[in-house]
Formats: sequence, structure tokens, C-alpha cells
Amino acid sequence: MPRRSRSTATESVSFIEEEPTNNSDNEDSKEFFTQTQFTFSQQPADRSQNVDLARDSENKKLEDLNPTTRNKIVTDLSRMLLFKALGMKDPIDRTKVCAEASGEVKGVSKSALNEADKRLKDVFGFGVKRVNSKMEENLPARFKNRLYLINEVVDDDEGTHSLNLHSAHQESMTERGLLMVVLSFAFCKGTSAVRSGQMKGAGKKTRWITEHHLYSLLHRVDENIPSEPPSAEGRKKSRTSGGGGRHSLGGGGADGGVSETPDIDGLLEKFVSQDYLLRDKIEEGEESAGTSEDGKVIAYAMGPRAAMEVGRRQVVYFCSNVLDEQPDPTMLAEIDEDDESSEEEEEEGGEEVAEEPKKRGKRQKRG
Repeated sequence: MPRRSRSTATESVSFIEEEPTNNSDNEDSKEFFTQTQFTFSQQPADRSQNVDLARDSENKKLEDLNPTTRNKIVTDLSRMLLFKALGMKDPIDRTKVCAEASGEVKGVSKSALNEADKRLKDVFGFGVKRVNSKMEENLPARFKNRLYLINEVVDDDEGTHSLNLHSAHQESMTERGLLMVVLSFAFCKGTSAVRSGQMKGAGKKTRWITEHHLYSLLHRVDENIPSEPPSAEGRKKSRTSGGGGRHSLGGGGADGGVSETPDIDGLLEKFVSQDYLLRDKIEEGEESAGTSEDGKVIAYAMGPRAAMEVGRRQVVYFCSNVLDEQPDPTMLAEIDEDDESSEEEEEEGGEEVAEEPKKRGKRQKRG
């Protein structure tokens, strides 16, 4: 989602839906269409971290390389980041892509990544980002090495860039729409009064929704979506076959309906693999549907990629727009509190980084 300043007023994107109306004055009773306008607020996404800056010594090492070699490393790294983020849409492993791009040249990974970040930002408007520090500390260690390409192009008041970006392909529109609905249910219907398993402390703040509750809600939105999650065997098929989840209930039709219902099982697997969703076994206060022998149930929560590309604030406003209600002030206050806490941590972290060279200098003088 395009970046927006946190200090700007609420902006909106307008969607036009055609509604059939009958014109009584027309002899053939032909069907005409009127336009109904829906507006969805565009809110800034959650905070993210910039990639670490390389030391002067590493920058010099990259600069001293043969120009052809240096340009090849930065170009290859830029292409890999673009391909993985936009083509495969996979999370990017920083160590792997830097090692592959650098080849036999050692000790220039951070410097090359900084240069690739600048190039992607100047040419395409993408920023190479890491998970927000506050969220990162509550996630498994593998997320600390993840990189994401975030669209930093500033959109206009009508959200033209965002509309063009997400309405180019029907499949992309369907997936994005389902993701927004799932994120809305997870954040607005889930609960943080749980403790996660593998996700360590993520359960302290993160809202989790059990898969049975999620499928039940999705079934209310579209009765062609199964009301129960897949069995363990069915989930395994969705993971290995790439979109081989259960078919929608009923039979397909030429006029839409069932045929337009997405493969929920397969897409949930996809969203998890792409870090848009977190999935874990969590504990609940009381036994519910789907509880396993260890007393835990499978649940979903907003993933780090969704937080950085969409954001909790956008989800809250999306729900309020759909329901034609005011945004939940309690949820907005919680997000604001997290933002303030993150800002304080970033400021403290910046002061520590600034002090480090001074400390090294003092140690050198003592020697």
C-alpha cells in the first residue's frame, strides 16, 4: 500500500458499484444502471525498520571493488529483491540473497544492501524494510532476518495509485479482498487474552482468532465457503498442492456465485507462507471446537508483512467503513500507544548507536 504521512487528515478511495434500476419511461423496460459510491479511508500502515547501515570500512571495501564487479553485485541484489517480493511474493531471507548476489566477494553484504535499497527507492519507489522492532522481539528468530519491499510511493487523495496497483488483475483483487476480510476478523474479532506457543510472547498483544471461529465468520459472508476448517489431511493437501484446497460448497455456475468463491484453504496457506498471516497453536481459557489433546487450537493473527503493507489502523477503518460506523476508539488508542512506544525505542536506539563510536574511541585511547 502506498505510504502516507501520519500527520495528514483522513483520505479516501472511492469505489463505484453499478446497481440495476428499471426505467419505467422506457418502452422495452431496458435495464439501466445508477452509480453508488463507497469510500474507504486510507490510513498509514504500521511502523517498520530500515535495514542496518554498513560501517564506513565496509562501504570503502565495496567502493574499492572493480566498478564492473561492484555494479554486478548491486544490480543482482536489486533484481533478486524485486523478483522475490513481486514475482514469487515470498519473504526475503537477507543472508541468502546477499550471499548469492555477492558470490565470492566477502564482507560487503550490508553495504551492497544499502545501495540496492537506494536504487529500488529511486527507480521504483520501493523501500527495503525489516519488521517493526516491537513486533520483531515477540516473533521467532527467523523473522529477524526477513526483508520486505514496501511501496513508498505517495498516493493522491483518491488513492489512484493504490487502485491501479490492486485492480490490475482479477486474481490479485480477489486475494487482496479476502486478505482484508481475514485481517479484519482476526484483529477485530480475535482476542489477545491468550498465550502463544511457538510465537513466544506475541500472544500478549497480538489478537488471535481460532480457525473454527474464522471459518464460521467467512461462511456468514459467503455461504459457499465451508463453515468448518479442513481436516489435518486436507490442510496437508493445501500445503503440498499449491491451491489444492477444498472446492466451494455446491456446484459452479456461469453467472458467478460459487464459481467466484476463492479457495479459502489454499489462500490461507499462501498468506501464512508470505507472512501476511501468523498461524500458531494457542491456549484458550475454555475448551472449544478444534481443541487438540494438548488443549490448544489452531489460530491466525495479523502477520508482520500485513502490518507493514496494510496496518492495523487501516483494518479498523476498513471495518468501520463497511459497517458504516465510527472507528473503535479503544483500538485506535491501543495503536497510538504502540506507535508512541516504538518512537521512544527508536530514539533510545539512535542514542545508543551514536554513543558507540565514542566508547570505541575511548577504549582505543586507553590502549
